Amino acid sequence: MSSEAGSFRGQVKRSSSLLALRFASNAGLRLVSTVVLSRLLAPEVYGVFAIVLVYMYVLEMLSDFGLRPLILTREGEVSEEFLKTCWTFSILRGLLILVVSVLLGAAFAVAQSMNVFSIDSAYSAQELPYAIAALGVGMLIFGFGSPHRFMSERAMAFGRVTAVDVARNLITLVITIGLALYLRSVWALVLGQLVRSSVHVALSFLVFSGPRLGLCLHRQSAKIMIDRGKWVLGESALTVVSQSFDRIFLGFVMNSTTFGFYYIARQLAELVPQFLQALNGAMILQVFKKLHQSTPEQFRRNYYRYRLVLDTVAGLVVGGMVILAPLFVEIVFDDRYAGVAPIMQVLALGLLLFGALVLRSAFTAQQRFDVSTKLSVLSAISLIVGLSFATFAVSSVELVVCVVALHRLPEAILIVIAGRREGWVVLWRETLVFGVFGFGMLLSYGVLLLWRGFF
Repeated sequence: MSSEAGSFRGQVKRSSSLLALRFASNAGLRLVSTVVLSRLLAPEVYGVFAIVLVYMYVLEMLSDFGLRPLILTREGEVSEEFLKTCWTFSILRGLLILVVSVLLGAAFAVAQSMNVFSIDSAYSAQELPYAIAALGVGMLIFGFGSPHRFMSERAMAFGRVTAVDVARNLITLVITIGLALYLRSVWALVLGQLVRSSVHVALSFLVFSGPRLGLCLHRQSAKIMIDRGKWVLGESALTVVSQSFDRIFLGFVMNSTTFGFYYIARQLAELVPQFLQALNGAMILQVFKKLHQSTPEQFRRNYYRYRLVLDTVAGLVVGGMVILAPLFVEIVFDDRYAGVAPIMQVLALGLLLFGALVLRSAFTAQQRFDVSTKLSVLSAISLIVGLSFATFAVSSVELVVCVVALHRLPEAILIVIAGRREGWVVLWRETLVFGVFGFGMLLSYGVLLLWRGFF
C-alpha cells in the first residue's frame, strides 16, 4: 500500500471517529429530548409537530440545489466567488421557503374554516397554520449559515463541525425543555427550532473561517450551480416524496394520537440510520472518488471493508429493535406511549437495506446525477403505490408501516444489479447483513431473558 493510500485511510478512520462522536452526542441529546418532552407534552402535540416538520422538509427539499455536494465535489480550488454565490443562493432559497410557508399556512387556515379535515386529525389543530409560517422564518434564518462549514467537510476536518453540532443541539435542548415547561404546547417545539436555526448561523460564522462573505451572483459560478444543481434538485424532489409522503398521507388517515406514536417511533427507529447516513454523507463522496481511481478488484476489496462496519451495525441494531423495542418503550416512556413499540419494530427493518443503498453515492462521485434521480423515481413510485394499496385495498395499519420500512427494496435491488455490471459488487457478500440480523435477534433475546429474570 502506498503512503498516500495509507494516509487517506488514516484520515477516513479519524474522520469516522469524530463523526461517530458527533452523532453519539446528538443522538443522546435527542433521546433525552424525546423522553423529557414526552412527559411534558401529550402524544397529539407530537402529531401536530410532525405535520409542521414534514411540510418544512418538503419545502426544503423542493428548493435544494445541493450546495453542500456542489462544494464537496467542486474540481480544483473553490473560489471566493463560488462560495459567495453559494451563500447568496442559500439566502434566496430561505426567502422562497418563507414566502411559500406563509401561503401554505394560509391555505390550511382556509381549509380548517371550511371543516375539510376530520375533528381528530392533526390537520385540524388551530396552531398548525401559524406554526408552519413560523418555521418558514426559521428556514430563512438557517439560510444565512456560512458555507465555510462545507469547506471543513471537504477537507475531512470534522473536529470543529462536531463541536458546533453538539453545542447547537445542547443549547436547543435546554431552551426547548424550558419552553415546554412553560407553554405545554406545540409552540415549545416550534420555538425550539427557531432557536436551533439562530444558533446554527451564529456558530457557523464564529467557528469556521474563510473569505469574507457577501451577496454575489458570479455568472460562471451560478451557471455551474444551475447546470449541476438541476440534477440534485430533481433527485431532491423525488427523495422528498419517498421520505415524506408517508407522513403527509398518514397525517390525513390517522388520528393525531396514533400519528404522534408514528412520529416518535420513526424518530427512534431512524437514530441509527441517521448516524450511518451522517457518517457516510460527510465523507462518502470523497471515499468513492478515491476508490474510482483504483482497479475493480481494489474497489471491491476496499468497498466491502467499508461496508463490513455498516452491515454489522445494521444487522445487530435491527435484531435488537425487533426483540427489545417493547422493553425499551416500557422503560423509557409512560403508559400513554405504549403504541410506539410495535411501529418501531417494523420500521427498523428498513435499516437492512442501508448497506446496498450506499452504493448510489458511487455514481454521484462520478457526477452521474441522473442515476440517482432515476433511482429516486423508483423509490417514490414504490412508496405511493404501496401506501395506497395498504390503505385503500387492505386497510391495514401494519401493512402501511411495512411499506414505509421496505419501500426502497426495489431501489436496492437495482443498485446491486447496476453495481454488478460496473464490477463493484459481489453478490454473496450482499447477504451478510441478514446473517448478522439473525445473530442480533438471538443475542437480544438472551438480553431480554436476563432482564426479565432479574426484574
